[in-house]
Order: sequence, then C-alpha cells, then structure tokens
Amino acid sequence: YTITYDENETRTVFIDHGYMEKIIFNLIGNAFKYTLVGSIEVEIIYGRSTVSLIVRDTGVGIPKADLPMIWDRFHRVEATSRSHEGTGIGLALTKQFVQLHGGTIEVTSKYPSISSDDHGSTFTATFPLGKDHLPAAGLVDDAPMSNRRAYARGIVAEAAGWRPVGDAATPSDSDESYSGSEGHKSADLNFEPGDLIILADDNQDMLDYIKNIFGQYCHVRVAHNGKMALELARKYLPQLIVSDVMMPIMDGFGLVNALKEDPLLKSIPIILLTARAADSDRAEGVMSGADDFVPKPFSSRELLARANLQVQLGKRRKEMEARFLERTKELQILSDLSPAGLFRMDNECNMVLCNNRFFELSGIKQGQEIEWLNFVHNDYRVRVENMLKQSLEAQESGSIDFVFQNGTWVKCS
Repeated sequence: YTITYDENETRTVFIDHGYMEKIIFNLIGNAFKYTLVGSIEVEIIYGRSTVSLIVRDTGVGIPKADLPMIWDRFHRVEATSRSHEGTGIGLALTKQFVQLHGGTIEVTSKYPSISSDDHGSTFTATFPLGKDHLPAAGLVDDAPMSNRRAYARGIVAEAAGWRPVGDAATPSDSDESYSGSEGHKSADLNFEPGDLIILADDNQDMLDYIKNIFGQYCHVRVAHNGKMALELARKYLPQLIVSDVMMPIMDGFGLVNALKEDPLLKSIPIILLTARAADSDRAEGVMSGADDFVPKPFSSRELLARANLQVQLGKRRKEMEARFLERTKELQILSDLSPAGLFRMDNECNMVLCNNRFFELSGIKQGQEIEWLNFVHNDYRVRVENMLKQSLEAQESGSIDFVFQNGTWVKCS
C-alpha cells in the first residue's frame, strides 16, 4: 500500500473525529476486503477550496450495473472478497457521514468482465475547506479525542478474522476485546438490563449496526464466527443468539446444530440473519432448527420485536422446564415413600418407571434390564399380561391378584 499527501499543506478542514474515522476506515477496509492481490493507494489532494480523500485499489472491481446502487443500505455486490457476506451498510453510512461534512463522494470502477488485466475501484470523498459551510453552533476548535480509536479497533478486528486459519491470535480475538453493553429497562419491550444477547457476524459493520440496536436494552457480546459464538454461549449462557448465516470457520447452520446437540445450550433461542431472502432459503433456515429466520434488509424495530419475542419464549421455556423438573422430583419422593408398589407402562407393557417399593415386592434389582413380566409366577404370567393389554386397549381400569416368582402376593390394578 502507499499513502501520499503534501506535508507542507497547512489549510484547515473542520471534521467530526468520529465520523471521519468511520469514513476513512470504511473506505480502506472496503478496499482491503475486495483486494485479494495487488495494491491499495491512499491519497490526499488539496484543491482551491476543497480537499479530497482518494482510496484506490486493484481489487475485483464493481459491475457497472451495481455502481448506482452501492450507496443503498443492504445492497450487496456479488464479488469475491475476504468476508463471506457483506452488508452494504458500510458505504451507505460513509456517504451519509461525508454529506454531514458538506462533502460529496464518488466511485469509479473497472470490472474484470471488461478487462481481465485492468480492474479495481477508486473512491473519492471531497470536503470543503474552512468552516463557513458548517453551522456555527456545532463548531469547536479542539474536540475531545478519547474515543477516536474505538471504531478503528472494530475494523482491525474484522480484518484479523480474514487471516488464514492457524495464524497467531490477535488481541482483537480475545474475550476481553468483546464489547459488553449496559442495557436499561424499556417500557415497550420486555428486555431486562441483565439479559445477554450474543451477536455473530464476520462483518464488523453489521455487528456495530445490530449492537447499536440492542445495546440500549441489554448486554451485548459479539463474535466474528460461529465457533466464537459457541464458546461465548458456553461461558455466559445468553438469553438469545443472533447470528449471520454466512461466516468462516463455523457458519450459522453449524452454530444451530452445535447448540441443539449441547444439553446445556439447546434451549437457547437463536435467530438467523441472511441476505438470501428466497422462500427456499427461509424454509432452510426454519428447518435447520433456528427459532426464527430474518432476511436482510430488516428494520431495527422488526428485529427488536422478533428478538424480544424469542427472549420471552426462551425464559418461559426455562421456567416450564424448571417446574417440570421440580414436579418430577416431588412425584419421585412421594412415590418412593408410598407403601404400595407404583409403576407405569407403555402400550407394549414395557416398564417406563416404578418406585422403590415395586422393586421390593417384585424381587427385581434396580438397574436390571429384563422383562418385568418374567418375574411374575408362570401360572399367572399370561393372565396378567392379557389383563394389562385389555385395559390399555380399552382405556379402562382392571384388577388381578397374582404372585411373583419370589412368593410375594400382590393385587395389580
């Protein structure tokens, strides 16, 4: 890569530090994403009353038909890149940030279908010099710069996820680098401040976008692939996982399968996001075991509503499971204290469960895998089996006296 600028230029450009950081890193990050081989050039050129930021790459280029639409939110260019699935919100936000500075942004591109040897894209963002074009109320001579690197770290984290498998981990991959947002109670939604949502996407723009949606309501942790999300889920047991489908290492479907196979995680609801919106894709998402499937583009309100529903269903499911386990333990205690032998069978007369007293009366040892009817005395075995089958088929109660092989007489009803 090369960076070119005039060190002697002293004319002033008034900028918003945070917005300008996003403009620069989105353009450079986009060039890096689509330039698998070749070079990237960054150039600053001053005009009479403007200054231009030019980012030029030798990447795959943009098809002519896509050029007018690359500024639309969620429009994706189908091209080979380092990231599995783009979102389109990066360039859309970049254009908005440039316009907030009173500037303009343009793109030219050469696509391989025109010339296989000459391809790449050039983005030019032009800003007015001085401050006359800006509202006076919003101008300060020296703004705080404490958060200038926050967005940059996110872009670097995404780029780190593009490295070949086996490379050394970077600080951006560590658990400490995952952002946890503090939420607050909403009157319209049922999120609790302590609720945790894990977001999984290999695109940093989309992670930032969704994190901003949920961050004001609950805690948020982010992962750049399904494997990271699975590790976070095992560590923190979230109330919900929102995952992209197309990701490296482990995709969204792989994450769903891994969650459903883990007894501790299988009840965690998961929402899959994808730019593939065909009916067949939606069916595939639902049939994969995901609790919900949201196609892009989506509105923040819709995603919040769907997530809120899944979180509440997940909580209710856990409550019901906890109550079921509690009632099961109570019934087990009552049955074990009962002086009568209690048992339950299926339609084939196979024993499903029984209490300790039944083991004592029948002479069957606990854990012994054997047909219980074999412990009934030979003279009564057929009659007992016929009575039980008739009762099960007719759904009516029955009664019979018989003796077990150990000599214990019982009344079965």
